[in-house]
Amino acid sequence: MAGMADMAAPPALSMSRLGYGLEMIGALGDNQRFGFYWSAQQHYLGPVFTYDFSPRWSVRLEPAFGLSNVSDPFMLRTGVAYMFGPSGPKSTEKAHAHM
Repeated sequence: MAGMADMAAPPALSMSRLGYGLEMIGALGDNQRFGFYWSAQQHYLGPVFTYDFSPRWSVRLEPAFGLSNVSDPFMLRTGVAYMFGPSGPKSTEKAHAHM
């Protein structure tokens, strides 16, 4: 946002860098049929936690719990992300100025 350009970045270890949510992972059928088939497909539900180390780098942790009979009882997904392209308020302002 334009009004936040003068604000300092939060410290490296800060709760303001933490993001969270809820995710459901599963299938919606196959190439023969559409829908939830609990007896034949794996489905999971769990929280998602992200931590932004910088405007470009973040890590993700997703503990998920099996919902169907064929799901594993617990699954832990992890990830590291790097964002490409312009970032930050100055690049956003420049992009809007050229439109």
